[in-house]
Amino acid sequence: MEMTDAELIRSILDGKTAMFSVLVDRYSRDVYGFAFYLTKNEHDANDIAQESFVKVWKNLKKFKPDQKFKSWLLAITRNTAIDYMRKRRHVVFSDFDDENGSNLIEDTLVDEERLADEIAEIAESTVHVNSAVRKLPDFYRSVLALRYDEDLSFEEISEVLKKPLNTVKSQHRRALLALRKIIAPKDGEKPYL
Repeated sequence: MEMTDAELIRSILDGKTAMFSVLVDRYSRDVYGFAFYLTKNEHDANDIAQESFVKVWKNLKKFKPDQKFKSWLLAITRNTAIDYMRKRRHVVFSDFDDENGSNLIEDTLVDEERLADEIAEIAESTVHVNSAVRKLPDFYRSVLALRYDEDLSFEEISEVLKKPLNTVKSQHRRALLALRKIIAPKDGEKPYL
């Protein structure tokens, strides 16, 4: 029977340090995937993933058992990616700190279920969707990656991104609207670029 994350962490903290490799194996794909989603660069994503696991190793004693390990790990990955990209590229990250989301798209009431289904029907290939997602601002891509690639709840995304729950929900809705404008703009609608 496979050990839970909590059992693995307890085991590691009790001196069975070799068990850390089980945690790394279990989550390396998630960490790399999220880092790649943020950086769009394989080399950077590898560096960020390695650095994230080093930080996890150093800070494992700070992990609280009432937290979900994956959320805690992805929060570390996000912060590591931000620090890494600031050092390497001198990127301005004001978008990550925007508590109200972008004002590029009007705030409208949308049936998210219908909108997600509409996007899935229109976009017949993963390549097309990935290309469209790359055109979105970083904070939209982060919310979509955590929601659909990492299968996190809005509450967990709120923890990872350190943003209020309503902001995360709003950014998710706006990201779907922007994605629809990229994939299939309506007649007379300006494409989102």
